[in-house]
Order: sequence, then C-alpha cells, then structure tokens
Amino acid sequence: MKKRLAIVSSYNEECGAAFYSSRLLKHLIADGYEVEVKRLPVALLRTISPYIVRHKADLEIKRIASEIREYDAVLFQFEPGLYGAIPKLSYPRVLKLIKAAKNAILTVHGFDRQMTDRYVSNVFNAVVRGRPMIALAELLEGGIDPYISSFWEYVYRSPHVKVMTFNRADQILLQRFFDLNRITHYPITYYAQDEVEQIREEVDREQFLRRFGLDPSRKYFAVFGFLSWYKGHLTAMKALEFLPEDWHLAIIGGEHPQALEGDRDIGAYVRQILAFSLGQQKANGIDSDMVLLPGDHKGKSNGQIMAHAGNLDRLEIKEHLFKYSEFKYFLPSKELHDRIHYLGQVSDEDMPKFYAAMDYAVHPYVKTKSGQSGSGPATFALEFKARSLFSNAPVFREMNLYFKDAMHFFNVGNFIELAESLQRFDRFHENLQTNLNTALQTYNPRGMVDAYRQLLEA
Repeated sequence: MKKRLAIVSSYNEECGAAFYSSRLLKHLIADGYEVEVKRLPVALLRTISPYIVRHKADLEIKRIASEIREYDAVLFQFEPGLYGAIPKLSYPRVLKLIKAAKNAILTVHGFDRQMTDRYVSNVFNAVVRGRPMIALAELLEGGIDPYISSFWEYVYRSPHVKVMTFNRADQILLQRFFDLNRITHYPITYYAQDEVEQIREEVDREQFLRRFGLDPSRKYFAVFGFLSWYKGHLTAMKALEFLPEDWHLAIIGGEHPQALEGDRDIGAYVRQILAFSLGQQKANGIDSDMVLLPGDHKGKSNGQIMAHAGNLDRLEIKEHLFKYSEFKYFLPSKELHDRIHYLGQVSDEDMPKFYAAMDYAVHPYVKTKSGQSGSGPATFALEFKARSLFSNAPVFREMNLYFKDAMHFFNVGNFIELAESLQRFDRFHENLQTNLNTALQTYNPRGMVDAYRQLLEA
C-alpha cells in the first residue's frame, strides 16, 4: 500500500521553497508515494495587522492542521518567513502544524541564526529557576527569542519530528545549539541527469538567445535568481570593464514578491543596480556649467564651493545610494548599460534552458550575517553542468563539500579576479567536469528521496 505524504509549502509562487517543493513532489510520486501539497497562503500569513486579517491567517493554519492529521507523514518546507513576518507569529504556527502530524519532517530552507535581543521573560524564567548567571548573561548580552526557543525545544522532545538541512554546517549548528539528534543533511537537488540531457538537447542556443533579444555571436555570462543585494550583481557588472567588448552580462531574475516595497516605484537595490550600470556622470564637457554648493570648504568664501552640475548625480550616488557599499570607490568609469541585459523573471520551464544557453553562470554572492542554507541558482548550474564560477562565500564552500573539486572559486567582490577567471576558465573546465560527474552520481534526486525515506522510516 502506498504511503500517503503531504508537503506543506508555498507552491506555484516565485519562491525557492515553492520550486523545491514542486520538484520534490515529482520525484516522490515517481518513487511510488501518494503525495499532496498543502499550499501555504504566504501573503496572508505575512500580514501583521489588522487583527482581523491576522486571525484569518491563523484560521488557515488551523484548517491545514486538521487536514494533515491522517497522512502517514508530512514534509514541512521550513523557512519562518513563509508562516509569518515575525517569530511571534511564524514559530507558533509551525508548532501547531507539526503537533498535528503523525510523522513530521522539517526541511530547513532557513532559520533564525541572529538571536541576541533581550527578553524579559527569559530573564524572569532564569531567576525563577535559580540560575542568576544565566539571567545576568541574558540581561547583558541578549538571548533566544522565547518563541524560537520553545519551538526547537518541542522538536528536541518529540520523537515524531525529524529534521533535514541542506548542508552539514546547519546540521551541526542545530545539533549543538538545540541538542537535536533526529537530523540529517542532503544538498538541494532538482533534476535527474536524464531530465537534464533531454532539456539540453531541446535548446538551440542561437534560436533561444534571439527569442530574448540577445545576439548569439557575443559571449554571455549570467547572474541568476531574485534581485537581492547578497547576490553580488555589482561585482559582475564591474567585471565588464575588464573583459573584451564582446562579453555581455545577462541578469536573469526579478525582485522577490515578498521583498517588494509598497508605494515605491523603484526598490532600493534595483536603484543601486541601475545607477551603477550608468557609470560616473560627466559634466557634459562644459566647464562653465557650474553650481554653488553650501559647505565649510577651506579657502572658499562664505563656506561655499563651485562644482560641475554633471557631478551632482555622482555625489548623490556616492554619499547616499552607496553609502554603505564598498562599490562607491569603484563606480564604473564608463556606462555599461549597453552590455547588460535585464531579462526579468522567467518561467520555470525556461529557467533551466538558460543554463544550457549561457556561456557562463556566475554566482558572486557575499557572506550574510544570517547565513544561507543553500542556493537554487548554484544547484541549477551544477546539475546542468554549466561553466560556473562561485564566490568563496560560506554557502558555496558548504556546497563544495558535496561537489568536491567541481566548483571554481573567486574571492567575494574581486571583480578583476572574476574577469580574469572567466577568460581562463576553459583551462580548468575538463577537470571540473570530471569531478562534477562523479559527485552527481551520489547527489541527485534519487539520493534525495532515499534521504527522506530514511527519515520517514526512522
């Protein structure tokens, strides 16, 4: 008799967890499981106020909880933001759901690593329990949000709850921090190699590129995924200055739906990207085109200074738009926009085809304080055996433990190294491909299903 599974996740949305869920669904069904998806109404769940809307979201969680009780197992795609905008809402909702399941697996797409706020309830509990040093430490340094703490304590105590992470580092962190023991790790996987070969055979590079307005005679390297600051698009843009003119950059992806800013016509990061690609503004070559700026400038009467009108935009960019970015010191010396192509968010059907059509896939991510559990674009690149380059951000170092010596690295933010690595990449390609082929024999959808099976049967 087939085991009945449910997947609780965002679904049919522009979201990494949603796409992972769609692929997981396909591979579990192919392996003989009977699987249904219980779709999370993410937009509703992320609403904080008014109360009436928040209450509607809680009712949706209650409904899903009632529907999953009879399944043999429930696979929760766990990223707190999918269930609520703040821990006070998200963690209790996930807790309600996993309590309703007979057998629960938490697939950890992300979790709160930065937990240093001060909580009065934690201080009070430590005092009541006769732990003055813990109370003092909590008061001085902060600690764990009570909602987060109680959630992981329940996971630790509950034999029916197991955990899967996308890398070893997350597994070790959760084990050491929350004493979890029913936990394993397996990297993100999407496509079996027979699927990959079929898609690659269907792609006519020239025809496919022309469909998106690209000239097949040029060389293209691409940055994939949602437009988020940690993706490092500026590193790729700046590298264009150190590449021959026939090299172009394709940016494939749009803003994450949950990251869109209300009542704003251009988001902050998109504004950075657009300003950066336009290069340093000139004064239109007219020396007399001057304006008077206020300020305390030595040797200038009345504390004022004359400046080229054309440089006002540049001043605004450096002092405000790039105030916290090192790239304010490396603004392009010329306009690059005619060598940068914004292709926007593409369909799930077209996305893998781009990995077959692009000459190179570049992943110039930066290290984030909150940490990253995995990378969908990097997984695509490896499975489709694209000519790929990766920054040495921790998320890719962790992936390299699975795909050992199959990933070519450059230093975070080093746009000159990226440009040079792109031009000499073919010298390393053969060895990288050999190692990648070996790794893909182990880390693939079949292995992913086996990892889930082991948890289900534990």
